[in-house]
Amino acid sequence: MMAKASISPASNNLNTALPVVWCVGGVDCSGGAGVTRDAITLADLSIHACVLTTQLTVQSNSIMLSKESMCASALNQQWQVLFEDTPPRAIKIGAIANDEQALLLSARIQKTSNPRPFVVWDPVLSTSSGGVLSELSESVVDELLNTVDIVTPNIDELTWLTHLPVVDEASLLNAINRLRGKGAKSVYVKGGHAHWQKNVSDIFVCASHTLRFSQPKYANGNLRGTGCMLASAVAAFIVHDYCIEDALTLANAYVSEVRNHTLPKQSAAANANAISSELTAYFARTNGFPTKPESFPLVTFHQRGATANEKERDKDTLLEASSCKEGHFPALTHTHLGIYPVVDSVQWIARLWPTAVKIMQLRVKQGSQEDIRQQIKEAIELVKHTDCQLFINDYWELAIELGAYGVHLGQEDIDTADLNAIRNAGLRLGISTHGFAEIQRVRALNPSYIALGHIFPTNTKDMPSKPQGVARLEKYVQLCDGIPTVAIGGINLSRIGDVAKTGVSGIAVVSAITQAEHPLKAYQALVEEAGFA
Repeated sequence: MMAKASISPASNNLNTALPVVWCVGGVDCSGGAGVTRDAITLADLSIHACVLTTQLTVQSNSIMLSKESMCASALNQQWQVLFEDTPPRAIKIGAIANDEQALLLSARIQKTSNPRPFVVWDPVLSTSSGGVLSELSESVVDELLNTVDIVTPNIDELTWLTHLPVVDEASLLNAINRLRGKGAKSVYVKGGHAHWQKNVSDIFVCASHTLRFSQPKYANGNLRGTGCMLASAVAAFIVHDYCIEDALTLANAYVSEVRNHTLPKQSAAANANAISSELTAYFARTNGFPTKPESFPLVTFHQRGATANEKERDKDTLLEASSCKEGHFPALTHTHLGIYPVVDSVQWIARLWPTAVKIMQLRVKQGSQEDIRQQIKEAIELVKHTDCQLFINDYWELAIELGAYGVHLGQEDIDTADLNAIRNAGLRLGISTHGFAEIQRVRALNPSYIALGHIFPTNTKDMPSKPQGVARLEKYVQLCDGIPTVAIGGINLSRIGDVAKTGVSGIAVVSAITQAEHPLKAYQALVEEAGFA
């Protein structure tokens, strides 16, 4: 499974129904960027935005005429008055005018606890029209890097932060490592200005792992403020209790979906007006959450410390699989899966297959290698001439050798299993996922099905992620976009009806059958309650 960075946004005691995020930055009088764009984005994502102003800028979509910076005491007063009755669950920082403002913000954030808000710093240096917004000394930059939870520069801003040229992938990674060495907890670099990249490839680096988010390059629209939009969306999704990997995936998809609603380039003035009008209409008709599968990025992942070969294999495997039909694993024989028992012995296979169950999984965790091999062999023989689609958990080499129908892998297995060997052997492939980032990682592989979990608390195995719930499950099913889906985790008779309503292709159960007093009756009751009868 993909490692999860530790993100625990805390609750606050507010009289408002919406969670609160503070936006710290400059006021762009044109409304195209700065705290205006932050507030619009947050409102679209069901967040109450409070604004702390660092400077006022006089600008249009094409030129900045002047700016006026707030003194540190005025910024401090804004903090004090808001913190007394509207404390934040997250803070998004944009343009900081000078060292005094930056040191004040660092000191205030460091003293804030119980709960400490999640802090995103989008290190805005200049406007798209060329006006300079931030003038910070290196020591103050380092203080900020050690204070915030994530910094989100573009390529030019990364160069400024590190004093290193960024002209290719090697120098990009070198600059990110420099930021991490300066104390940055995590870094998300936006790749829109990376001229050497075929696609736009954003990269996230933290202590434990690295993710890449790949999107096509856009030729349409001249949208300003996308950096503000992305950083604000990250803060919003964190506050809505998504892990950092999912928050970044959703924020990336959100910006893509908004960008796709801008118009093709015309004259500069006409285009700016058209974009503003189009965005206003877009925000008015959406609830902000990205819904189109094509808006989501391709996600690749590797652990920190992975070798260059391992990183390239992960990237190449996913990219090749997503770009050619040969990357598809064989389709399931039956896609209306119904109840999907996951059992730990061949005896359970023998007991359940006479029910006409369409799919089962053998998950053997104990025994010698020879005993495991024998159980897999017997299970395959048992269902050989039936309609039951039998998947072998983890043991992909034995599954190939013994002629299994399919193999089921976890996230961690993707890095070690020979996916080409599984595909070339004609085996079906199911893969476990635990959120949007992992779904986007495996969608590119075109597996035979995607398992979505864990939906409810479960005692079957230790889970590093939180229970996903039915509402998120429904979004996951939509995102899988035609790939069969299986819900798993803590699903019992009282919960299965709500799970079935999400449109999943199948529902995996473990203890609801294996710990039942009468397993066959329990299986039949689950079938009927889910509406699969």
